[in-house]
Amino acid sequence: MRKKYLAILISIISIVILTSCARNSTQQPTPQNNNTTKQQTPQQNTTQPPMNMAQYYVYSANEEDSSVSVINMATMQTTVSIPVGQGPHNVQVTPDGSAVYVVENKSNSISSIDTKTNTLTKTIKLGVGPSHIVFSPDSKKAYVTVAEMAESEDMMNDPNMGGTNTRGNVYVIDLTSGSVITKIPVGQMPHGLRMSADGKNIFVANAISNEVSVIDVTTNKVSNTIKVGKKPTQVAITPDSKLVFVTIGEENRVDVIDTTTMNVKKMIAVGTSPVQDFVTPDGKLVYVANTGTNNISVINTTTLEVVATIPAGSKAHGVAISKDGKNVFVTNTGSNNVTVVDVATNTVIGTVTVGKGPNGITVLD
Repeated sequence: MRKKYLAILISIISIVILTSCARNSTQQPTPQNNNTTKQQTPQQNTTQPPMNMAQYYVYSANEEDSSVSVINMATMQTTVSIPVGQGPHNVQVTPDGSAVYVVENKSNSISSIDTKTNTLTKTIKLGVGPSHIVFSPDSKKAYVTVAEMAESEDMMNDPNMGGTNTRGNVYVIDLTSGSVITKIPVGQMPHGLRMSADGKNIFVANAISNEVSVIDVTTNKVSNTIKVGKKPTQVAITPDSKLVFVTIGEENRVDVIDTTTMNVKKMIAVGTSPVQDFVTPDGKLVYVANTGTNNISVINTTTLEVVATIPAGSKAHGVAISKDGKNVFVTNTGSNNVTVVDVATNTVIGTVTVGKGPNGITVLD
């Protein structure tokens, strides 16, 4: 009888030991999985998109590897890389959302990307040194700044380089036929441009002649020329078309143009070497990318004061904002990524890796 009890006791002890071993064996892979995750972290965009992030795509023009990256904001990951012409400087989605046009600065052309297939569909040759593009509200015409000379840092910093009399043009292009309708003479080294929300005027920043040209869209002629600070690079227009914010690269400020008087009403100090800027859809804020200080200045359009400064990556450059006004996207030319900012809190909520030397950026909602 005692032998029987002893046998039962030994059996119970054996079961307990085996169960314990099985439990330990199951738990052993846990530290190994954690180590694997850490090793993958530097190679991935680990920031999780917010639960309320809308489904849309962001396109960045990558100058150094002649590509356009497509970011899926649902996953905050770059999902497609599209080879394009040399030196893609700017990208812009058409108002109807059917295409994204890339301005190929070194190929002297613009190319159309079909947003359904993310493939190139056409290329249109232009003059030397195209930079930025905007569209008519019906998506039938494009307006492209063309310097008519190759852009370089020496030219941008010294107006005597390349000839002081070399004035640029804004090309008006029929996007159906791919033909140039007309060329509108503007200032020297025209760079950024944007159309007012009412569709009446286009404002062009002329980087060497230190002025902003105002184009009457009805006549395709310059109706006004406004003197601003040194090296204006881009413009941002409020939805009511009353104010234009001009980045002044060499004087580390933004000049504010009152469109009623067509004069500069205020100069706002920002970070070093501001490049692009963009107004939120509600017209309350302007986001400015400062490439010299690697940050973003936020300007209140009512007080005309800087209300926040947000860290970005190396050489912050291009700026775009989602149509819902919730997120700002800034390309970082020096760190090959895009900073994603939450407008409600003015905090960085993610960083997405793209191609080399990202410059212009646009949002397809």
